[in-house]
Amino acid sequence: MTTRKIFMLLLNIFSSGFLFSQVQFSSDFESASIGSVKLLDSTWIKTTPSDSMLTLSYEISSRFDPLNPIDTSLSPSARWYYLRITGVKGKQLFLSIRNSEVIRPFYSYDNKHFQRFESVENINKGQINKIFTQDTVYVCHFIPYTCSHLDNKFEEWSGSKYVKTEVIGQSQQGRDIRLMTLTDWSTDEKNKKRVWIHGRVHPSEHPSSWHLEFLIDKLLDGSIHSRALLANTIFYIVPFTNPDGVYGGLSRSASTGVNIEINWDRPDSLTMPEIKALRGKIESLTKDRPFDLLLNMHSQISGTITYWIHTAESTSRLMFRKQMLLSALTINDNPMFSPADLSFSGVAPRYVEGWIWNRSGNNTVAITFETPYTYYKNDKNGEWVSLDNLKSLANNSLFAISDYLEISSDARILPDVRVSRPSVWKKADNDSLVYFGNECLITDKVRQKVRAKVGLPEAGTYRVYTWVAGSVDNWSDNLVNRWKEIGSVTVSKKRTYKWRGSSDQLNGVADKLLFLK
Repeated sequence: MTTRKIFMLLLNIFSSGFLFSQVQFSSDFESASIGSVKLLDSTWIKTTPSDSMLTLSYEISSRFDPLNPIDTSLSPSARWYYLRITGVKGKQLFLSIRNSEVIRPFYSYDNKHFQRFESVENINKGQINKIFTQDTVYVCHFIPYTCSHLDNKFEEWSGSKYVKTEVIGQSQQGRDIRLMTLTDWSTDEKNKKRVWIHGRVHPSEHPSSWHLEFLIDKLLDGSIHSRALLANTIFYIVPFTNPDGVYGGLSRSASTGVNIEINWDRPDSLTMPEIKALRGKIESLTKDRPFDLLLNMHSQISGTITYWIHTAESTSRLMFRKQMLLSALTINDNPMFSPADLSFSGVAPRYVEGWIWNRSGNNTVAITFETPYTYYKNDKNGEWVSLDNLKSLANNSLFAISDYLEISSDARILPDVRVSRPSVWKKADNDSLVYFGNECLITDKVRQKVRAKVGLPEAGTYRVYTWVAGSVDNWSDNLVNRWKEIGSVTVSKKRTYKWRGSSDQLNGVADKLLFLK
């Protein structure tokens, strides 16, 4: 071998070692998480006759939460990962991520603007193949929603005349647990509906926080509908139940390893301070009057949106119907959510829903709402979860909440249907249909006259919808339990409009109408 060939061989060896040694993995920033990193292979691949590319293969193990000292039978989770890799420009990286689900996760070059890996870059579950174009890249399970981001949003939201904030307790590590109260403070609170929402019990569930942020933004956007909702409702919102877990980049536990989602019925000695704070505030707020609705915001690895509906056997027929109504209203006109996506379980006191059921019974619908990380309706060829469609989902959720609470606005008018011949109508039996209010009238007679008084706020054409009440127990399609357009009305000025129709238009059910301009 000539001296030149020996020199070139040594140069290649040292250059290769230098280059891949410059690739560094780190998690020394907020909400970051990484377990171990192991270099599996490195090689130079000739890309042109005169150029080569360094290809590096790594095995990355996602970090497990601490062991749970209370529920010792639970295995710790390692779902969340969020890491920084430097020295990667122009190199091909194969990343094999263990202990977590890797289905088209996200990356960013500036830790601000994130995008999903393309399908061709994540062909096999758990493996990423990417040539990065900048020297530093952040890789994560989903777009991060951090404590710092929430701080900025709190500052923004606090500037609204509808918002008051308070600290209701501290986490195990001393971080504030903050409550926002949103309402129109100029209107009488006596008869307002009351809604409690809390999120980020499980710190890895970042999509749920984006969904909740967009819901709050919509509430405060000054629209006709939002103003009417705030005039008639008080919202109590805790965006982060588990700030320690969020800050520390944990997956499903608090800093101590406890899964606080199932900590609600523990004796005081085993109750986490985060749950004590929430429980104490709820007890104070519901001393004289229960909430109308409690939403527990989560995200799940399954590729669907879902509500966790508590069975009639574990609650009551009335509670089951109320949950199904809220679900149906959220599914209504929503291409990302279908009846097949709903989940069912018995109520249990270790969860907030069971704790509230034991406290308030049928008065409060307490339910968990889940957004996915990946795609919707179990369709990987369909729409994938993004900030844009989470915003769309938040708008849909707010319409569902206002309709469920039967709150009308000039933008969304909800009159009751009245019947002309009560003798040919009867009450729906045993909560068999998904309907509004305390009772619903049904008939099998055709051409029965019905009517409604509707306050129309301005001149124009309004689309008219009827609520198609379907079965509570066997609902599998989008043809029932939904708003169905049945016509339109045109008025020349603001007026109280007397709508008249027939039982045929309403499918034999006299319940609610919806008028939209």
